[in-house]
Amino acid sequence: MITNPDGSRSAAYGGLTTCGSVWVCPVCAAKIATRRADDLATVMRAVDEAGGSAFMLTLTMRHDRRDRLGLSREDRTRRNQLEERRADRQVAEANGWDVDERAAEAEEIELDSIKAREGCWDVLGYAWSAVTSGAAWQKDAGLFGGLLGWSRAVEATWSERNGWHVHIHVLLCFAEQVSAEIVAASIGARMFGRWRRALDRRGFSASVEHGWDLRRAQLGDGDLADYFTKMAHEVTSGHRKDTKSHGGRTPMQLLADAVDTYEAAAMARWWEWEAASDGRRQLTWSTGRRDLRTFAGLGREATDEEIAAEDEEADVRLALAADAWNWLRRTHRETELLTVAEAGGLEAACTWLRRHGLAWTEGRVGPRNHGAGVPG
Repeated sequence: MITNPDGSRSAAYGGLTTCGSVWVCPVCAAKIATRRADDLATVMRAVDEAGGSAFMLTLTMRHDRRDRLGLSREDRTRRNQLEERRADRQVAEANGWDVDERAAEAEEIELDSIKAREGCWDVLGYAWSAVTSGAAWQKDAGLFGGLLGWSRAVEATWSERNGWHVHIHVLLCFAEQVSAEIVAASIGARMFGRWRRALDRRGFSASVEHGWDLRRAQLGDGDLADYFTKMAHEVTSGHRKDTKSHGGRTPMQLLADAVDTYEAAAMARWWEWEAASDGRRQLTWSTGRRDLRTFAGLGREATDEEIAAEDEEADVRLALAADAWNWLRRTHRETELLTVAEAGGLEAACTWLRRHGLAWTEGRVGPRNHGAGVPG
């Protein structure tokens, strides 16, 4: 348990096995989002101290209920393998080398079959690559004292009317102070143009009026760090049916729907989310000479799994006996104990444990079993 500067308390569990999934685990997702928010806030401060400016760019695409979310991890891996083999064949043919035509035809059929199942998320990745590559991008990156770097976050929701809504929020940081109007009219408009043309090539589209938005980002006021902070709170309250995000339901709300109802449609939506999100990164950074993390002195980025496995620093710890933890999980009382600890402190938590006959040891005074008849 931690006592915050404002006097409030924060309680969390540690020493548990974690999955490290930012997409399907409420516990790990909230923890990872909090760390990402801290990193992004550090970047924002570094840009400000260097006299630069930062902007939040949002890029979206048109979508409806007929659109798939995306390929599974296995299909994405196989697609990449087949595309690499196609490139190898093209090199072989250009050099006059022998190519197994029958095997090549079979692989092309398989590749076409996989590509036909691509969804919004797959097209989004393709379109973003088109935005940040080529001579036009290099020209954009050289304006306004030079692009320091970017960070991109993916967000997804689902609605009964429009299906999956997958879009990206991008933090663009420049070395000089410049107005949002100038950046939007120049770099922003050109980035959206590349985004839109890339979507068109994959059978999707974006609205000129609503497909993009660019505005100045200020720390704690709608910037990407603020987005991750809010997301951490949304994740932990994902079970609340009244919580909405852009008119749609967040993945954690979809999980709550599936658990609460076991309806076939709700289960199918969650399974589609699990399959399509597996192995994808939520937050990515520019690299090389435009590495924002290096610019801000952050060093190597911890993986989602590493962040989830970390135990938070604490003023005091209570070590629960295995039987106590099993009882908490079996009765779904894990959050209740945390709420008691945050509201009433250590003594309130101990009283609650004692009342339920659960064993623990108090970390700051050495091992001592306070259980009421429950073996430690």
